[in-house]
Amino acid sequence: MKNTIIKAFLGLLIIGSFSSCQDNDFLDEVNPNEISKDSYWRNLKETGTGLNAVYKILHSPFLINIIEEMQRSDMGYPGYGRPVPQFTEPFYNHTYTASSDEIAEKWYTNYQGIFRANQVIEALENIEGTVSDREEWISQMAQARFFRGLFHFYLYTTFNDGKIVIRDKVAVTEADFAKPLSPKVEVVAFVREDLKYAYEHLYKNGEYPDGDLSRVTSGAAATILGSTYLYELEYNMAMPYFDDVIYNHGYQLEYDPAKLFTTAGEFNKESILEINFSEDFIRIELSRWNGDSGTNWLNQQTSGTRGATGPAWIAYEYKTEPMDPLDDRNYYNNPISGVTQRNVPLRASAMMALVEDTQTEYYKAPTSEYTRFNGTAWGFAWWKKYTNHDIVASETELPYNSATLSSKNVVLNRLADVMLMQAECKIKTGDVDGALELMNEIRKRWGLVLLGPSGSDSAHTYDEINYTAETLMHQLMYKDKPLEMGAEGHCIRWLDFQRWKKSDNYGFEDRLRELSNMTFYGVNFIYSNDEGETVTKANFPSLVAQDPGVNRVIVDYEYDKPALNYSEATHGTYPIPLDERNTNN
Repeated sequence: MKNTIIKAFLGLLIIGSFSSCQDNDFLDEVNPNEISKDSYWRNLKETGTGLNAVYKILHSPFLINIIEEMQRSDMGYPGYGRPVPQFTEPFYNHTYTASSDEIAEKWYTNYQGIFRANQVIEALENIEGTVSDREEWISQMAQARFFRGLFHFYLYTTFNDGKIVIRDKVAVTEADFAKPLSPKVEVVAFVREDLKYAYEHLYKNGEYPDGDLSRVTSGAAATILGSTYLYELEYNMAMPYFDDVIYNHGYQLEYDPAKLFTTAGEFNKESILEINFSEDFIRIELSRWNGDSGTNWLNQQTSGTRGATGPAWIAYEYKTEPMDPLDDRNYYNNPISGVTQRNVPLRASAMMALVEDTQTEYYKAPTSEYTRFNGTAWGFAWWKKYTNHDIVASETELPYNSATLSSKNVVLNRLADVMLMQAECKIKTGDVDGALELMNEIRKRWGLVLLGPSGSDSAHTYDEINYTAETLMHQLMYKDKPLEMGAEGHCIRWLDFQRWKKSDNYGFEDRLRELSNMTFYGVNFIYSNDEGETVTKANFPSLVAQDPGVNRVIVDYEYDKPALNYSEATHGTYPIPLDERNTNN
């Protein structure tokens, strides 16, 4: 049964008395809706309820804008329509501006979370001398400071080259609201201070006294803290935090495919930070856009007409990863031909629905039978990470007969990402062998051919390449990182490119040029079903790299328009929202 921390939710609580300011007598007015410190925030129970309201911010779809970020990077084709998408999506086409709603909502949602965290922090400071349960006080303070740091982290990594407003206290006066932008170096220092406090004082994974798995942990703080150093190319500073997460917090790679990106796998042993949803707290009267509905609709947006389907390049990369012929998991018993190698690798089956995957179920039927594979309409691949394909035959079978009320959890950070970030740090500090070890641990989980010389290991197949720092970094950027972490977390793919632009002279502008020059071919797919009958999936749903010359469609259009529109100066980070510019002088 899913743990949940949201048992009660308070509206925005405005605490403190307004101070008087010259020519602003209205600030002396008493707000009849105000909940003052005299009537609330008096004990740990009340601050705990306020902390729950901070966690609730995670439910807002605008906090990280997953679909928009998939489209903005190279992880999402905008839904139905090929070669011309049915919908003109600004994030896919890179036509978003400072007035785009999604940009403004992300800004204000994160600052709303910061506001709530500041409420809890100030309240805890005020009652510190009166509480008897010191451990609970420290735990609540560490959680609140984690979130204040996290939300600032989300903002500075995506807005205005890192120059944002630091909000370190609840705004009360006019001057508090009208704060200037701070230089990136000051923002990063502020974020690290909060995260270091959280790292030192939060419980470790699985150690909360009440067993609540949905609470943030010191491992989560170390993950984000290490990321702040990696993103600034401070590899030696990042590595101790990543090492601590990998070896000292009880996280392990999840080998059970039934527990990766499924309902059964929520809060699995690989999960570090996860947004917790629950059927018990769905509010059907609220809009799907409303973070208070207790749901997300990422399932619909990655399985329906409009949203983000798998682009051709990643569908092809997933299905062509080399499988280890020595791994028994890469074989199945074909009723006609006997023991046969799988059509697609295990990683592809876990993360993406592909027409060739005759061995895996998708919505309670063999994946190959799915009706929406279509090279001239729906496309070639569907992301599995946010859908309920494992528990229903259709998203409309969810409670309340609504495909837009999904209570599937959303994983923001997991161990594999930390291992890959650490591998990058090791590459950049000269430890190629150490990086190979980490990357191969992940590849071994999926039964893939391992990287590097085999040495004395006869139990696995290796590619026998002597990697250098440069060639292994290329492998990580082009293969291992996007195929393992595609479409996950807070802008992971986008922030990778922002970093690699500085470290490897390989930015998103370069990536778009590559994608716009790629050509694939959609062909019909022929396979044998469970009854041994030969079935032809028409409408060109399978991708190949070589032109068969006949009976195919050409896929060479996906990133042509984005490549023409994209400008690193304009689109590298989001602009400060227009509303913020207008209201904050």
